[in-house]
Amino acid sequence: MKRKPYRPNPYLIHPKGYALSAERRGTSASAYNNLGYWFLLLIILVLAGFYHTYLSKILQPQAAIIHIHFGLMAIWIGMLIAQPFLIKYKKVALHRRVGRISYWVVPLAIFSGFLMLRDTYYRFIADAQQKAAQSLSPLASDELQRQAAAYVSVVVFWLAMFATFYTMAILNRKRSAVHARYMVAAALSLLGPTVDRIVVFILGLESLPAGLPIEIIAFFLANTTLALLLWNDYRYKRPISALRNSLLIYLLGQTLYFTLPLTDVWGHIMAFIMRPVP
Repeated sequence: MKRKPYRPNPYLIHPKGYALSAERRGTSASAYNNLGYWFLLLIILVLAGFYHTYLSKILQPQAAIIHIHFGLMAIWIGMLIAQPFLIKYKKVALHRRVGRISYWVVPLAIFSGFLMLRDTYYRFIADAQQKAAQSLSPLASDELQRQAAAYVSVVVFWLAMFATFYTMAILNRKRSAVHARYMVAAALSLLGPTVDRIVVFILGLESLPAGLPIEIIAFFLANTTLALLLWNDYRYKRPISALRNSLLIYLLGQTLYFTLPLTDVWGHIMAFIMRPVP
């Protein structure tokens, strides 16, 4: 019987195109090969994080955009989990078809996320104006914009990380090892919306000791995951550019998150992006 030609698992291919030896793959290769199992943890995070704010109230009247966004993100998470399994079990053609569907799902998820962000931004301004009127201490327009922009900045950060790394993953879809690493970075953007809610609604914390913001927990988890994966690639003498770039972008974004929202510049930028005023 004629033997089938050897086809290496794309998740275990060197970014430059050749298959890695067992010695160079090491333990991190199996981690990428079994990426789908790790992505299953996202289901637990989503159920825990969104139970109080969405799932327990799903039958109550809510804006349609909330259901649309949650549905689109649920579809993407399902794709994210399925794709590594399709590669693992050599369903490459189906893997590619599912990937093409994400070209529609993810932009719609990002756009619906932006619409929710915009709604939150203007609701914050309306609430602040009402409180100011009741206290007879009206706020200047620039101050309102600055406060609203700072309020939604964490959403902007995670949405930007999701869009950035999904785009980088798709641009590198023909370089499977690089594609897989950028997709991990995109998946880590789900830590913010889930972990932050778990800390607030399940653990009952609004801040950490010494007044540290709760956002640093998700930041720490994302950075640590990327750093450990980066160390594994370095340890087994693989190119580290994808994970290095991912970690640097996360760190840059976090630096801007802790500095830029405190400025009037950020307020003006967000006011421009949020146009037109409803």
